[in-house]
Amino acid sequence: MHCPVCKEPDLEPRELERGLVGAVCQSCEGALLSLIQYRYWVDHHDDKELKPLEEGPIKESENALLCPKCQKMMTKYRLGAGTRHRIDLCGHCDEAWLDKGEWQLLKQLDLHNQLPSVFTEAWQRNIRKQKERQSLEKHYEQEIGEEDFLKVKTFKEWLDKHPKLGQIKHYINIKF
Repeated sequence: MHCPVCKEPDLEPRELERGLVGAVCQSCEGALLSLIQYRYWVDHHDDKELKPLEEGPIKESENALLCPKCQKMMTKYRLGAGTRHRIDLCGHCDEAWLDKGEWQLLKQLDLHNQLPSVFTEAWQRNIRKQKERQSLEKHYEQEIGEEDFLKVKTFKEWLDKHPKLGQIKHYINIKF
């Protein structure tokens, strides 16, 4: 198998964690990870045995990738609203491509034990909702001003939990 990013080097087996082997490119350091093997690893590993977190750059493959196994197009999935990084998945082979540093990022974000969840529609929908909320909050913060927006946000959080929400909203909207 050839690397989907570099195209040339063959992928070679390497242990990402004790008991978790991926097919790694020696050039770009990306790794192809079988989700079948990953699921087995999740069920049988102990987080106390994880390698320490390593600092280093994370390379993100911007272009669409072809699966090294079947040559079908891989789909990119967002990890979360707070990061721009995406994991590539071949839905045909059930293989994930991790660019250099993305395994470390998964551990840092505490997603290393729930990778298949990232590929679900519910996970991706939640990220879209979070990004929409962040965008709206940023818009209103610019419109209202940072200091006043914090007051309004605190009031809104209180109001959303109040048992008499409807009556309070109605009162606020009355023009005397």
